[in-house]
Amino acid sequence: MIVGTSFILTSCSNDSDPIDDVTCSVNAPSTYSFEYEGSSTVSYSGQAARLATAESLYDAMNADMTVTRAELDALVDNDNSKLYTKTAENDINRDAIIGHLNEILDGYAENSAAFEAGTAASIGVAGINASGYELDANGWEADQLYAKMLIGALCLEQVNYDYLTKMDVDNDDRNYSEGNIYTKREHYFDEAYGYVYGLDDDDATADINNGLLLGKYLNKHTGPGEGSGNDWRGDAYNAFKAGRQAVVDNCEDELNNNITIINTTLSSVVAWHAEDYLRGAAGYLTSDPAKYFHAVSEAWGFVYSLQFTKMANGESLFTHSEVMGMITTLENGDGSGNGAYGLDATTLTTMADQISTAMGN
Repeated sequence: MIVGTSFILTSCSNDSDPIDDVTCSVNAPSTYSFEYEGSSTVSYSGQAARLATAESLYDAMNADMTVTRAELDALVDNDNSKLYTKTAENDINRDAIIGHLNEILDGYAENSAAFEAGTAASIGVAGINASGYELDANGWEADQLYAKMLIGALCLEQVNYDYLTKMDVDNDDRNYSEGNIYTKREHYFDEAYGYVYGLDDDDATADINNGLLLGKYLNKHTGPGEGSGNDWRGDAYNAFKAGRQAVVDNCEDELNNNITIINTTLSSVVAWHAEDYLRGAAGYLTSDPAKYFHAVSEAWGFVYSLQFTKMANGESLFTHSEVMGMITTLENGDGSGNGAYGLDATTLTTMADQISTAMGN
C-alpha cells in the first residue's frame, strides 16, 4: 500500500448515514495521527495499560523468587486491568482456554520455590537448567507458555474477533464518552490498534519499541533478510493508518479491505513463528540441548495461538480442536506424558510442516 495515494472506491459516503453507491477516496496519513478540530481523536490507553500489566506478570515469572498464585492475581488486579477478562473474551471455548491459563499460572506458583532455591532442572523435577531457564517437571518454561499464549488469546482475539468486527457502531456522536471527542467507531478501531502498538513509544513510524506480545514479533518482519523476509510490519502499519482514515471518511470498502490485511498479516506472523520455533527446537535437540527447552516452550505458545488466527476467508488456520490435538502431542512427549523431555525432532518438524502446509493453502 502506497502512503499518500488516493484510492478510488465504491460504496462510501462522507457521513454515517446508510452508505450510498458513490465513490470516495481515502488519503492515508503518513503516521497514525488523527484529529478533529485540532484535537487528537486517537485513544487506546486501556489496551496500553493491559499490555503493561501482562508485562509485569511476565517479569514476575522471571524473578527466581517464590510467589503465590494470590500474589500473581494481585499483581494483575483483574478488576482494573481486565487482563483475564479480556483473554479469549469472545471465544466459544473460553472456559477451556482460561483453564489452560490458570494451569500455567498455578504451575508456576507451585514451582517458584524450587526456582528461588536454584534447584537443578531434570526429568520430573522443576528447577533451573544450564541456560538459566526456569523449567517445570516436564521441561516447560511457564513464562513462555503464558506470553506466547496471550499473543493469540488476548491480542489476536481482541483484534480479529472483537474490535474490528464492530465497525457498524455510531460514527457521528463525539460526546458519547465524557471528556473525549472520538466517535465510537473511531475508538473501537484505535483499541484494536492498541493491542499491537500499545507499548510503543512512537506512533510516527512502523517500528515498534518496547513490545512484548504481538507487537514484539510483528517488529521482526521488516523485509528481505529479516524474519520471514516479508515487510509484515509495514503492511500492518499502513493498513491500520488507511483503515482508520476509512473510518473517518466512512469508506466501507476500504475499511473492510484493510481489516482483512490486518487480520491476515498478524495471523501470518503468529503462524510463521509457530513453525519457526518448532524447527528451531528440533535443531537445538542436538546442537544446544539447554536452549531447546526455551525454544520448544515458545513453540507451544505460538501453536496455542493458532486458533485465534483469521485468514482472508474469515476462518482460523486451525480450529480449537485441531490446536488442542497439537498441544496434546507436545505434552505427551514420547507418549508417557513427559512433555518437552520426550519430544523428538521428527514430531516437531512434522508439526512445523503441518503449519507450513496450512499457510500454503
